[in-house]
Amino acid sequence: MVVSYAAASAPVQPKSSQLSDPALLPFIQPDFDPVDHLNSVLPALAISSTQSKSSNAAALPLPDVSAQTQSLLSQLNAQTTRLSTVLTQMTDDILRSGGRLAYEVEVLRGETVGLSTALTEGLSKDVERFVPGGIKVASSQPAAQAKADAVERRASAATTGDDVKAADAEEDGQQETPELPEYITRLRTLTHVRSRLESVIKVFGEAMQWTLPPSEVSLASSLISVSAPEPGSDSHSREEKGREFAEKLRTEIAELVTGTDEGYEAAQARIQALRDLSQVWKDTAEEKARTRFIDGLVKLAEDRHRQLNSQYQRQPRSAPPPRREESRSRAPERGIGFLDNLNRMRENIYLS
Repeated sequence: MVVSYAAASAPVQPKSSQLSDPALLPFIQPDFDPVDHLNSVLPALAISSTQSKSSNAAALPLPDVSAQTQSLLSQLNAQTTRLSTVLTQMTDDILRSGGRLAYEVEVLRGETVGLSTALTEGLSKDVERFVPGGIKVASSQPAAQAKADAVERRASAATTGDDVKAADAEEDGQQETPELPEYITRLRTLTHVRSRLESVIKVFGEAMQWTLPPSEVSLASSLISVSAPEPGSDSHSREEKGREFAEKLRTEIAELVTGTDEGYEAAQARIQALRDLSQVWKDTAEEKARTRFIDGLVKLAEDRHRQLNSQYQRQPRSAPPPRREESRSRAPERGIGFLDNLNRMRENIYLS
């Protein structure tokens, strides 16, 4: 138990040279606690002069503690600025290398296809002169392992049913099918890396487009209240850009809900995509603000969907014309008119 505790309590070493600063080591530990860190770095506050002398000799008055706190905040601000610059540079390098890697993969694929065509079609006779059997790709799986796999497949087929013949046929087909060459495997690996890199570039592009107004970032949960920077042209443009993008997302969600019959499901899918994208800012100062914005989009979609349902229920339904009632009501009118005429004819006859 002591050994496991010592291994668990061992400090985590930085994996990057950008985090080699000793001041950043407490922040990369898995058990990092801001309150404990500030209590260990900052000195104790002396409430009164008599108490400071009797209880703790290291306690300092409020002006000294405030000066050390400002110094610590300045150091952390400098580290944050440096790491933000490094992250921006790494993101730019990823975006630039994506196109170059895609081009190299395309070039390698073209060269591989050309080499394979030349060996199998154009140079097949010349190859057979040096290699009588032609080019055969050796199986990388040993014979013993292949036999063991065959026995396992036959045993599983026997337990499930009378499919031993089907298992043998599948085994023969797999033995006859040669494995792919190594360059094809590497080419597929490069293609997979390219697709993953394109997905990462897409995520970073969408994250860079989703700007957040600086006023939406709440600092209410922070331990120390820091005054906001003075308003300038840069902050004003970011504020306007963030509000425009937020309004654009609200309009998009509203149009999706009111667009088609399945608009509510499409809006929920779009909101879920934004929720997945917000994981980029996990454990950052913008996480709560973006989560709150996504919750607002969910409420907006639900309200619009509820309004549409209420409008559909309020619309009057067109009733079919009462044809049978009209025909029944007209029938006695015709009968009454015939009897009246008959009575008039009888009276005329009697009078005459």
